[in-house]
Amino acid sequence: MNTARFLSLALVLTAAAHAQEQGKTKHLLRFDFKPGTVAKQVMTQDMTMTMAMGAEDLVTKMTMSMFQTYTVQSVEGDKAAIEQKITRVKAVMDNPMMQVDYDSSDEDSDPGMLEGLADLVDSTIRMKLSNRGKPSDVKLPEGLSEDAGGPDLEQMISQVVTALPEEPVAIGDTWTVDQNMAMGQMGDTSTKVTYKLIAVSDAEIVLEQSLKMDLSTMEVPPGMEIKDATANGKIVIDRRTGLPKTSDLDMTMKMDGPMAMEMALKVSLKPAQADKSAPVTGPKKDTPMLCVISGEDAEGGPTATFGGQTVGFCCKRCKAKWDKMDDAGRKQAIAKLGAGK
Repeated sequence: MNTARFLSLALVLTAAAHAQEQGKTKHLLRFDFKPGTVAKQVMTQDMTMTMAMGAEDLVTKMTMSMFQTYTVQSVEGDKAAIEQKITRVKAVMDNPMMQVDYDSSDEDSDPGMLEGLADLVDSTIRMKLSNRGKPSDVKLPEGLSEDAGGPDLEQMISQVVTALPEEPVAIGDTWTVDQNMAMGQMGDTSTKVTYKLIAVSDAEIVLEQSLKMDLSTMEVPPGMEIKDATANGKIVIDRRTGLPKTSDLDMTMKMDGPMAMEMALKVSLKPAQADKSAPVTGPKKDTPMLCVISGEDAEGGPTATFGGQTVGFCCKRCKAKWDKMDDAGRKQAIAKLGAGK
């Protein structure tokens, strides 16, 4: 092939590649908030940490599930007023020195050293969320402190919400945002989160994500060194709420030193499912029974009779609160629920 023909072929291939790139459909990713949209979700964290101590391994396992209800209260301009209510918390921790088995729906359950989790139940967080996924005006419940053993709620929100790119992107395109990630006793670390667009529709945005953490900022025991840390996952975002419908993130970390350590963390979020094993307390109604304490769905939950009518509860914890009320308090709770319908 002579030089002229070679150059002509190269120009044709370059032009074709350029045309193909130009022909890729670009999507302006924005949330399309719908006032009144309610999403019930459960976020679960599974952690396994293994520490090599001499001839034996010290293994700690912990699973924490947080049941949440998100409501789009209103929309003004490009921002939505979002209300997040934590309705239930479950935690199981197992290691040779300590065991915890806590469920906030069981009034006899003891959170042990995780008492901060119990304070989260029935707490409400309010915030504004832009159609690009930027939270603002975050209002946390009064008296709630992460020092008591609970998580940093404001940071948790920033990690749940996905920041969308300013410019349109095509399928396969990526963008990167900076994020501060809490790593427990190792402190906070600067993290670069890279998102890749997998699919998009009027209802959903599907992304892959990978995290690159700044290992130098983590606090580790003297003589220990972090050798490896990776995190990858997938998110399906509901455009009506700006929040994930489902998400999965897998993280692994290895440290070397006087005692080798390996940690595996899996974080998942999915729609909360009704407990099908709960007893049926009556015929299914067109209007679902609501909890007289929390206002949440009480179908299949405990009930009580007061003033000739049946009142429902979403969990044993709310039923216990009702049992401690006097008649005046019960009448006030029923009236408040009726006013909110």
